Amino acid sequence: MVNYESFNLTEDHCYNIRRALLYCREHQEDGLVFPKGEYHLYPGKASVRAVSVSNHDICGYNSIAFLLENMRDFTLDGGGSVFISHGVMVSAALLSCSNVRLQNLSFTAEEPMRMEAEVVGYSGKDWSLRVTNDAGYYIRDGMLRFTDAYGHDDPYHYTMIVRRGEGTDYIPETKESFDKNVRFYQMEGKKIRVQNSQLSPEAGMRLILAPQIRHGCTVFLENCRDTLIERLAVCHSYGMGVIAQLCDTITIRGMKVSPGGAMFSTNCDATHFVSCTGKIEISDSSFEGMLDDAMNIHGIFSRIEQTDERGILVHDMHPGSKGLSLYEPGDRIAVMNPGRLIPESFYTVEKAERINMEYFYLTLRERAEHIPVLYTVENISRQPEVFFCNNTVRANRARGILLASKGRTEVRNNVFHTPGCAVLFESDGEMWYESGGTQDVLIEDNLFDHCGYAREAWGEAVIEVKPRREADGIHYYHKKIRISNNRFTGKERMILSAADTEEIEFSGNEVPENEKANRYRNCGHILDDLSGGRMCVQ
Repeated sequence: MVNYESFNLTEDHCYNIRRALLYCREHQEDGLVFPKGEYHLYPGKASVRAVSVSNHDICGYNSIAFLLENMRDFTLDGGGSVFISHGVMVSAALLSCSNVRLQNLSFTAEEPMRMEAEVVGYSGKDWSLRVTNDAGYYIRDGMLRFTDAYGHDDPYHYTMIVRRGEGTDYIPETKESFDKNVRFYQMEGKKIRVQNSQLSPEAGMRLILAPQIRHGCTVFLENCRDTLIERLAVCHSYGMGVIAQLCDTITIRGMKVSPGGAMFSTNCDATHFVSCTGKIEISDSSFEGMLDDAMNIHGIFSRIEQTDERGILVHDMHPGSKGLSLYEPGDRIAVMNPGRLIPESFYTVEKAERINMEYFYLTLRERAEHIPVLYTVENISRQPEVFFCNNTVRANRARGILLASKGRTEVRNNVFHTPGCAVLFESDGEMWYESGGTQDVLIEDNLFDHCGYAREAWGEAVIEVKPRREADGIHYYHKKIRISNNRFTGKERMILSAADTEEIEFSGNEVPENEKANRYRNCGHILDDLSGGRMCVQ
């Protein structure tokens, strides 16, 4: 294993890291280790690659501090060091790697292009705030914009009221505002006057103001196989903590996401997996302060726009997945009505031709001219097993985890304390175009601690299975979901709201006294022993 000190010859660590990783690849070294310390990363001399990162605004050339490309049987050991990004970049990217391990790394961003603030005055629709972090911003003609030192310049998009004061969880009445008419005016020091806002915050409340765009992320994986991430810490991120797409088998152990005294950690999800295969395993980790969820796993639906006897022209409609290679020869696809999302026919891809960033022509082994135009296509060959075990999710903005894979899924021995629902089953073929239906899910031995404490936000139940727009009462989007031996505290939300599930079991769970019945819509076989022997609601 190579020691980074041999390459630490200039003041620019991105340049030194690039040289060290190139040496390791050329000489087939089995690893690179860093002496424990603090390393500052600047985009100026970082590696650059053209990448398309799903669910981000990254589609083109991007600066990357740690670029691991076509590497195999390799370990990157941070030695417990902290790596601090100055300016938007991808902290680490693994592209087409096999059997790579990332361990003992801590990443943060000095200026994550998100403003944290405290309300210091209020009068009607006008109020004032004091900026409490080092966000780069300027105000011109009443418009607030966010910047970094490397050319990123984004307009204000939304405000979140997240806390009543220092050191408390997200408040029950968490509110967000996407104001069109709000105006900002710079006052003395780091104070800003806000006018025409839809929000009515109280003095002392803590806010986050942000643009819409996600320019960077912390760890990005694409086309990788057998990746192990151990003891990864993420404090602040320009985007997600770990985003993986088109990968086979990823294990994450001992990951820690925490805001470190600030108001948020990752700008959206802690972990996110798109069109992966094999096994996704996350264990013994803690996730706190994310602006979205701890884990989101899904595939991508496409829309059929033309057909002929040889194949189909499909459009990748997902707003954040442009440029992904969603189909490969040999893949099995399902074709379905976009409202029901129940497969009506199956085909095998013989050839996948990328036309541009959004369109593919798929040559099929079977005749295709009878396939309905505007129907939805799902690649059912990319359906990983999912294991989320022994983790803690708390004090973030939205929900706990989102499940959408047909592979065996287990959620066991976790602690959830989330403002929205803790476990969400959601996919659609008409807006986000994120697939898909689950086949075999076990949710067991978890603690759901006062989940759903943010009123009227992010779901109607602690565990929620969203309904499809259309249902025929015969076919079901989800196959089997078993929820057993869990403990639920609090009465902020109903425990379970489930729809379009063929077989669902709710048994052996500890729930608060006088808890109201679960809700079921278009479900097949239901086993529900909710306390007192009450009948479930169908």
